Amino acid sequence: MPYRLHRCVECPKCHTRYILGANPYGNGSYIVSHDTVESDLRRLFCTCRLPDYHEFKLNEMKAYAASHSVYERGYGSPDEIVLLGDEQKQAS
Repeated sequence: MPYRLHRCVECPKCHTRYILGANPYGNGSYIVSHDTVESDLRRLFCTCRLPDYHEFKLNEMKAYAASHSVYERGYGSPDEIVLLGDEQKQAS
């Protein structure tokens, strides 16, 4: 199955990975800008930890590989959205 490269953020609690640009997500999670501080700071509000959030910076994000169907959904598990470099380990 062909994979596409995406920038993603992972929820530190449930480990669901969210593809940027697919916001809001079908599971009720969403990402918002933090308008009072640095312009690249974002907050992930994952359904597993509402009303708490996970803060992250856009410039610290990593590249991931995801199939087209997962890209269309916008989020997935670590088995579905794989950190680049790890996809070769999973294939073996």
